[in-house]
Amino acid sequence: MTAAERADGSSDAVARAAAFVHGPALPDALRALASREPDRVYLKDAGAPVTAAELLRRVQHMADQLRARGVTADSRVALSLPVGADHVVSIFALLELGALWIPLNTQLIGAPLAHQLEDSGATHIVADPAAALTQDPVVRDAGSVADFPGALSQQVCFVVLAGAHRLQQEPDERAGACLLMYTSGTTGPPKGALVTEAMLRAAVLGALEVSAPIAGDVFFVWEPLFHIGGAQVVFLPLFAEVSLALVPRFSASRFWNDVQAYDATHIHYLGGVLQILLQLPVDPAERDNRVRVAWGAGATPEVQTACRERYSFALHECYGMTEASSIITVNADDQEGGVGVPLPWVEVAIRPHAGTSQTSTAPGSVGEIVVRGRIGGIVTPGYLGNAEASAKIRDGEWFCTGDLGSLDAAGRLHFRGRASDSIRVRGENISAWQIESVFGLHPAIDRCAVIGVDAAVGEQEMVLCYTVDAGASATPQEILEWGAARLAKFQVPRYARRVEAMPLTPSQRVAKHKLSHTLEGATDRAR
Repeated sequence: MTAAERADGSSDAVARAAAFVHGPALPDALRALASREPDRVYLKDAGAPVTAAELLRRVQHMADQLRARGVTADSRVALSLPVGADHVVSIFALLELGALWIPLNTQLIGAPLAHQLEDSGATHIVADPAAALTQDPVVRDAGSVADFPGALSQQVCFVVLAGAHRLQQEPDERAGACLLMYTSGTTGPPKGALVTEAMLRAAVLGALEVSAPIAGDVFFVWEPLFHIGGAQVVFLPLFAEVSLALVPRFSASRFWNDVQAYDATHIHYLGGVLQILLQLPVDPAERDNRVRVAWGAGATPEVQTACRERYSFALHECYGMTEASSIITVNADDQEGGVGVPLPWVEVAIRPHAGTSQTSTAPGSVGEIVVRGRIGGIVTPGYLGNAEASAKIRDGEWFCTGDLGSLDAAGRLHFRGRASDSIRVRGENISAWQIESVFGLHPAIDRCAVIGVDAAVGEQEMVLCYTVDAGASATPQEILEWGAARLAKFQVPRYARRVEAMPLTPSQRVAKHKLSHTLEGATDRAR
């Protein structure tokens, strides 16, 4: 689909999208692929190919064995597995059974783990025995090692929770969802967004639009499958003649060698992944490969420019979120295009004034980005067990993203940061994202985040928290002065603090709520 067709939102494009989104169930799509092209390689895991027919066979074995262990359509099953074929098999098996799929970060322990298990009403857990969460007493005391012969290549930890006998919420509260995807929780406790199969298919359709695959393409998959950016990729081979190359986790040091080894054509980026790659020494492997498209979200204009100067791939930027079927806008390598044009089945507007229902599509007006579908069922029914949060994100037909943006004269969306991530300094609402975009390019900085602290006079002051590359010698004062030459005066943080390690979410975003919101150890630029 061309950019003009995306912007058009024609009835034909919307009708085609509706037919796709409300098409056959995903397990049925796998059966159809296995019948039509049984020998097509669906994925490679540690270099070993798995065909469509082999994947289907393993999925059917897994579904049968889960059913024998008491998993039904009323069950809520938490998956905590590394990226790999076993994880993909388990996902399809849960969809086949109609159970609620609850992706969990393998590193969760303690209160965060307890929160997600209790909030979701999870009845079972299927986990990697090496995962940190299996050592948590909640899991360890109830779990046992289990084999799933013919389905999984390795043993897993299988847990039956008390909720298997007494669900904490009524079954109909799922609102038809097949997936409960927890938000990253960068500013507070994660919420469980209900994702229907129609939303999952819309996410796949959006991924196909932004990645623009052709027959024979190979998608390099490092992203965690407990993030919507990874989950949607699992289903791409059902609808395009592509295959997946799976690696257990993101590794900057091995990234380009792995891309070469898998002959990948597409790489996906989230959070600060491109910034991490740009900090690496130049390596012949970063150009000596078949990568044609890097696609994802979070590349600032400065990062996009740096990538175009250094790499040979096209950059396809998009914007979206779990609650709105993952992908809302697409920018197919347009230097000035921001995060792109809304997909035909989505309508985007700007709400210039908080607390009102007035929306605008006028060029240049900055405000909250609001979204509604041109077809039904592509925005979340809400958050499980959280009516207050569910009501807060809806205003009639509009979904309120909590993000700031503007539209230009060509109808392209430009992201301006999160409304909840703005800092009010001396009467100015300042976007932390814009400041981080600049300091993230400092040659000494590895990661950075801007947070607000209470000011002695006025509302808040900004603190730049950052980690440095090995061997870097720049002082906090020098870093702040470097930024002062590139930012408006009101955008320059007063304080800077070097930290040893930056707390990150699974999608490589900074978890700001875990940073110290004090001035301890900070350098004051004013002094």
